[in-house]
Order: sequence, then structure tokens, then C-alpha cells
Amino acid sequence: MHVLPRWGSVQLVMVEHGEVQAWLTELSSGQSGASVRKAHRVLAGVLQLAVRDRRLPANPAAGVSLPPMGAKRRKYLAASQVDALASEARHGRLVVLTLAYCGLRWSELAALRVGRVDLKRRRLQIAEAMTEINGGVLAWGPTKSHENRSVPIPRFLADELRLLISGRAAEALAFTAAEGGPLRNRNARRGWFDAAAEAIGEHELTPHELRHTAASLAISAGANVKAVQRMLGHASAAMTLDTYADLFDDDLDEVAERLNETAASARADFLRTSAKMINADVTGRNAPAR
Repeated sequence: MHVLPRWGSVQLVMVEHGEVQAWLTELSSGQSGASVRKAHRVLAGVLQLAVRDRRLPANPAAGVSLPPMGAKRRKYLAASQVDALASEARHGRLVVLTLAYCGLRWSELAALRVGRVDLKRRRLQIAEAMTEINGGVLAWGPTKSHENRSVPIPRFLADELRLLISGRAAEALAFTAAEGGPLRNRNARRGWFDAAAEAIGEHELTPHELRHTAASLAISAGANVKAVQRMLGHASAAMTLDTYADLFDDDLDEVAERLNETAASARADFLRTSAKMINADVTGRNAPAR
């Protein structure tokens, strides 16, 4: 989306450090720091390969100034807000519920085939992703993690998915646009998602934040970190903890309470044991001599 339009037709030897810096500065005016850094990593990686293959003497993307990450606080919806959003979404209702309760990326949902919806086991088999390039060209390929995964489906959602896929070919896309064809993120944003978000008072909500919501709802329901990691397709449980550390803030109070209970129980055991020892000692002293 960012690298090819600017650099796709430029000869390697014509890529200059100053032009790379100017490109990053231009991107920074409309993209987050994280997005700009990601685009830079892609370009720098390509150019580094050219250096390795001796097509360039040095990497012109090295040593540029990068914008700060500017981490944005994640937005999590409560279950009641998810229901309200789904209601406002009209034909996008099931899309909202699946994103919010299964934690799929939009690209994974858009590429989901009917044959990969296993209603008997209540699982979604995630093995493919669909990405929009420049808002028009669709690219089909592996998931972001490059690994297939099995995602659990809540029972209430399985019943609705059964109606969605009934009688359809296994290779057909499970979710499509209202007028047919692949489910495009930008079109959905313009067509119904943004309006639905505004209707419930969440004006800057994005579809990806429904994935964050899925993590929040799962953790609130008592799911352990390993289960959440597998549902979201993270590389490790440590990555899940790092990504959603803020969701565990409320657990700290519970941890403190449990530690307090453990300490109180240990103290009580110690006092009971001490009392028994003292009683035994006193009894032994007062016993008549034989």
C-alpha cells in the first residue's frame, strides 16, 4: 500500500537517502508512527537484500529519522456495546459479532471459506487472508502469522453461522459484501461500519478494535493467556501479555486479595501449631513425676 506506489518503478541505484527521508516525512503526515515504521522496515529490508546481493554498495534507507511510535490506547467494547453495534450494522451484523467474539483480523474474515466453518466442532479454521492493495487490487495469501489456527465459535454464533453458510459451496466465501463479491474493509467502513459506530457513540472505532474487544471479552470470561494467544494467533503467550497488559490491571487487586488470604491462612496455621506446642510443653511440665 505504501512502498510499491512510490518505489516500485524506481531503479535500485536511483534510490537516495534524502528521498527515502522525504517519503517517510510525507507518510508521517497521514499515518501513525507505527505504520510509517512498518513501511520503512519493508523498504529497508528490500534494499538490504540488494546490498547483500552486491547490487547496492550501501542501504539508502539506513540511518533515517523515524517518527515516534505514538502508541494509541486501545478501545475495548463491552458485550452490550457489541450488541448495539451489531444491531446498527444491518447486513454487517454477523461480521461484527464474528470479529468481536472470535478475534479474527479483517483480512482473515474476508478470506474465510464456507468449508472452513466447522459447525460440528464449533471451530473456524483460519488458513488464508485477503489484503487490499491501494484500495483496489486484492491479494490472497497466508495469514499474518503464516500459521493456520483453529478458533472457537460461541454456541450462539454457531447457530447464526449455520444459517449463513447453509447450502453454499465449500469454496465460497463465507462473508461477502451486501451486493456480492469479497468483503472489502474500505467499502464496509464507508457503507455501514462507521455509521454504526457513530450511532453508538464510538466515532473513531475501527474494525480492528473488535479484535481487541474479543481479547477483552475472553479474558473477562476467565480465559487463560494461552487460550487467548491461540485464539488470536499470536506467536507466543508473552506476545499476548505484552499486547494486552492493560487488560490484566484489574487482576492485580484480585492477586493482592488472594495473597492476603494466603498470608492470613498461613498465620492462622502458625498460631494453631504454636498453641499446640505450648500446651504440650505445659502439660509435660505439670505431669506428676513417676
